[in-house]
Amino acid sequence: MLGVTTGAGRLAYLPMPVFVDSAFEARLEASGRPESRYRFTGPCVEGECAQWTGARCGVIDHVLDDPPGPERAGAAGTALPGPFLPSCGIRADCRWFAQRGAAACAACPSIVTDVGGSATYRSTRP
Repeated sequence: MLGVTTGAGRLAYLPMPVFVDSAFEARLEASGRPESRYRFTGPCVEGECAQWTGARCGVIDHVLDDPPGPERAGAAGTALPGPFLPSCGIRADCRWFAQRGAAACAACPSIVTDVGGSATYRSTRP
């Protein structure tokens, strides 16, 4: 788990990612859809993911390159709150950061990963 979604719909990062095992996942699911309240992370599975474009992750490219619609207002073009990148426990392994650098970090807290189902994310689990 990378962070918690705030009431304003932005990500509040945990100091370090929390490993989610099946018991912890069951506790989270007991309170409803965890994807609507938490941001999860895992290794990029590249071609095994529906968002993979053949050479890169299409999610961050879409967020940064396409004009925001009303459902994503504020995600694209988000500026960092200062000259430094926010603290992040996954940056060294982050696909989005590897592709787009600081711009990905600026947009990340505004990206909602709960789009009505978790089948995509669960299908990549071992």
